[in-house]
Amino acid sequence: METRAYVAEGTKVSSVSEMREKCSPTDCLARMILGEAGNQPQNEMIAVAYTANNRLQFPDKFGSDIKSVVLQGDGGQFNGIKSAAALNPTSHSAWSTCLNVAKTFTSKTNQIGHCLWFNTTSTYNANLKANGGKYKFAGTTTALEVVSEVNLGNAHTFFLVEGYDF
Repeated sequence: METRAYVAEGTKVSSVSEMREKCSPTDCLARMILGEAGNQPQNEMIAVAYTANNRLQFPDKFGSDIKSVVLQGDGGQFNGIKSAAALNPTSHSAWSTCLNVAKTFTSKTNQIGHCLWFNTTSTYNANLKANGGKYKFAGTTTALEVVSEVNLGNAHTFFLVEGYDF
């Protein structure tokens, strides 16, 4: 079995491609959490981590390990992975919290159940309003029924659409 040597957690990188090459799975997850919820309370950071973890149930769609899930499409699934904070995380005050969440979230309560996506609550609500109460993903033509929705009272709404059986 090959042992992979990664750069130290939080090492500055210039791109998602460099992150894929040099950073550990936990480091990548922590960077995604920072980019998506670094300004949110810890419970929302945990929920963001569980969103990525939940996607492991559908490897053909999202990837078979946490690193491939988080970096899928060079950051197209989790846009925060491309942020300046994620590329140079130690410059951000929330980095140590995000790294701790990435290392320990599975020992915390999953408050979002099987949700596979999240968006800012304002964007999520606008999407539903524009699509007759259904959610339409960017670049698609079909709006889907939301079967589960969780708002933790912060910036994001976590959700699951039809067609994903757990």
